[in-house]
Amino acid sequence: MKIRARALKGFFIKEIIQIIRDPKMLFAIFFIPVMQTVMFGLALTSEVKNIRFAVVSKPGKIAQQLESRALASGWFVSVPGLNGAQVADPEELIASHRAEAVLVAPPEGFEKALERGSSPIQLLLNATNAQRAQQVNGYVQQIVAETARANGYNLSGGLIELDMRVLFNHYMDTTAFMIPALMVMATFIVLLVVGGMALAKEKETGTMEKLIASPCSVEEIMLGKTLPYFVIGLGIVGVVLFVGVVGFGIPFRGSLWQVGINAGLFAVSALACALLISTVARTQQQAMMGSVLYLMPSILLSGVFFPVANIPLLFRWLCYLNPMMYSVLNFRAVILKGGDWGLFWQNCLCLAVISVGLCLIAYKNFKSKLN
Repeated sequence: MKIRARALKGFFIKEIIQIIRDPKMLFAIFFIPVMQTVMFGLALTSEVKNIRFAVVSKPGKIAQQLESRALASGWFVSVPGLNGAQVADPEELIASHRAEAVLVAPPEGFEKALERGSSPIQLLLNATNAQRAQQVNGYVQQIVAETARANGYNLSGGLIELDMRVLFNHYMDTTAFMIPALMVMATFIVLLVVGGMALAKEKETGTMEKLIASPCSVEEIMLGKTLPYFVIGLGIVGVVLFVGVVGFGIPFRGSLWQVGINAGLFAVSALACALLISTVARTQQQAMMGSVLYLMPSILLSGVFFPVANIPLLFRWLCYLNPMMYSVLNFRAVILKGGDWGLFWQNCLCLAVISVGLCLIAYKNFKSKLN
């Protein structure tokens, strides 16, 4: 198989010029990924805030510090018109929806409870939303631990677990966890939709017949049509990474060459999917619908929003055929943790195998359609 550089260069320049001349194409390629990054980075968060919180205890230094630290943390808000010393039934605060979390001290107060080396401190939670209640529980434990340490108390072995250690994302910032996944999502959406529609457009407008009649080989046509979008895919990864690091302040602990390798393998798999869809579709509308049908399960089975371990076994095997899953794992590991060499190359190998398989299928189908 011989590929001529001159023919490939002509296809590349022609596609770039066609993209630049189409304002809608430029909008879809560059503005949409940035807009998605900003919107998801600001709005898509599992952080729990504005928790109505009350401390019920007789007046004391510890009770005052617990409430002050809770309000200063930014997670909690006070319950209007509440005086902890005058609350007769703390459970009524939860039942009446006045509070979501109530920390109740024993009759002798927080000081005596902490001095005994144990923690008979009751935490009442509104567990209507179980996930939210778990996070609130973690927040309260952290505040109690900080207050106890500040006053010289040791709560080891107490009822409230104080041994908390957070790695890689010390502030539990959801944005830092989501931006690497958004790099994959934005790149995949653009390459699959725009790339597939660009190839289907050739058939819809009748220019594909001219390409078939030209002296160009199947390989040259295939590479010439997809190579510009490969470069664009790498550019999208760079733009989203820049917005995440500079705009949202996410940590970048890995290497750019690791990001480049992962992005390149992933872009190849996305373009192979786009090429495969375009060989089946006859019009741009069909290519669009096919891309949308493929996108949703790919995103849901990639670990972007839900851990793969939580997906039922009936569908979990599909995750390991999804190139998005390996790309998300690699980007998160490289950006947030610095990259584990074994895990990185293992994911790259799986991604390369899937990419080669998709390319072979797409090439065979594309060649048969042209013939």
